[in-house]
Amino acid sequence: MRDLSRRSFLKGALASGAAVAAGAGLAACSPASPSASAEDTQKSDGAATATEGGRWSWSKKPEPITDFVETYDADVCIVGLGAAGAPSAMYAATHGLNTVVLQKGNAAISNGWCANAINNKVWLESGGEPFDTGKLYADFAEISNGRDNGKLVMNFLNRGGEVMNWILDNTTELTPVVVEKGQTLGWYVDNDFSTRYAQYAELLKLMGDKAEAAGATMLWDTPAVQLITDESGAVTGVIGQNKKGEYVRVNTSKGVLMACGDISDDEEMLECYAPLLLGVHNMHGAPNNTGDAVRMGSWINAQITPAPHALMMHFDPTWLPEGNAPFSGIPWLRVNKKGERFGNEDAPYQGVVQAVAAQPEKLAFQITDSHWMDHIDDMPNPNSHSRETADPANDWAKAVKGGAIIESDTLEGLADAYDIDKETFLATVERYNELCEKGVDEDFGVKGEFMGYNAIKEPPFYAIKRAPGVLATVGGLQVEEHSRVLNNNGDVIKGLWAAGDCGGSFYGHEYPMVLPGGSIGRGFILGVLSIKDMMDDFDSVTA
Repeated sequence: MRDLSRRSFLKGALASGAAVAAGAGLAACSPASPSASAEDTQKSDGAATATEGGRWSWSKKPEPITDFVETYDADVCIVGLGAAGAPSAMYAATHGLNTVVLQKGNAAISNGWCANAINNKVWLESGGEPFDTGKLYADFAEISNGRDNGKLVMNFLNRGGEVMNWILDNTTELTPVVVEKGQTLGWYVDNDFSTRYAQYAELLKLMGDKAEAAGATMLWDTPAVQLITDESGAVTGVIGQNKKGEYVRVNTSKGVLMACGDISDDEEMLECYAPLLLGVHNMHGAPNNTGDAVRMGSWINAQITPAPHALMMHFDPTWLPEGNAPFSGIPWLRVNKKGERFGNEDAPYQGVVQAVAAQPEKLAFQITDSHWMDHIDDMPNPNSHSRETADPANDWAKAVKGGAIIESDTLEGLADAYDIDKETFLATVERYNELCEKGVDEDFGVKGEFMGYNAIKEPPFYAIKRAPGVLATVGGLQVEEHSRVLNNNGDVIKGLWAAGDCGGSFYGHEYPMVLPGGSIGRGFILGVLSIKDMMDDFDSVTA
């Protein structure tokens, strides 16, 4: 049950939308564009009237839905059953809350495989040293561009182990594995890394099943389409639409948790909030992440993360038919199809991926020689990715056999294999080797000691094709420290929480690797803590 597949959904004119949105358009990424002057007013039932004008499809608020085939009275409604929704539903239902889940598909949706939870018991019981959460936040804050809510991030860091331990105690059917610098847990079969996506999907399914067994009402194929507010603007419920097109109403006494994912499956949302992702292959098997929280939230005056939303655009996992190859984060020489070196190979991982996305055909090639394994552990970068593998020699050999790594006795052979401009490529390698000999990267500033490891001189030579893929965007409804959604005045919207990738106030302009697994981890942790906040018992998960 692999949840990721190759899919390209951006065609034609949308590929040029990045330039448009990156210019004048980004300033207008709001429910109504600057040209829309009509003021928002409230009907007696609290639903906003339609606002005329606006560039984006969601700029015009819909009329309130009033005709329902069924009404549910609940304590809590959870919108979405993914990384935030599944553990939150399990927690709410097993703690006696009358819980309704509105899910767009017919199953839990999983994109990804590992969850960050600092100081979880698996790590500590294995002999791992406790993490200094203050130091981790300081490292994170250096690259968050001042866009994060530090109290929210610290809640995630300080409470992660506690929440994860509760999840582990209630999902003993599956065994976690410590990965990604000890901060993160994955779920494998027989310690086989290739099973990580399928096992993570099983974990979410298990949590959803346990929620349902504890009494949660699962409304499958019933996405949320509109929030319900009272005269004060507080959220009192949510409306879903089933496969027949009929509407159901869920009234809530404690709150609504938006947990319905990001915007990366909606082309128009990407044009508005993340134009750098336009034209990049999307890795979602089920295109359910269509910005529903942003859409519905904007209609009730919720504050949206300003553009650009942080990107999660990686080389791993790959959409390329040849499959994955290890070490996409190692600072070996990278060239484009023209054979040119184009940047610092040891820049933060997301920056490297964005640089590749700007190259011809959105491709680049890592180049190394027979000494590829000699120094793979000697080039650390705390904000990089794919530097670790349990069995480097075996994983490398499998990638060569599968065609993800090209091996050749000549540099010309590598150029021929990937149709790289041969003359320019050979000149680039010659220049690169000169810099390696000097131990000084006069062209792009890679650390001298790293350059000293990376000369390309002794066959066999290797080329690894790298192509970016969209995993997610990580921004949405702006929240305060307890994940309560804020309005455009910065005040809390009563009755509404947001967690996971539809929650904002967390990341800067990129998804950093100083907190690996942070996207899924914050869904787990902040989702459960949102339910605790609804219960007026934020301090203790185990109570």
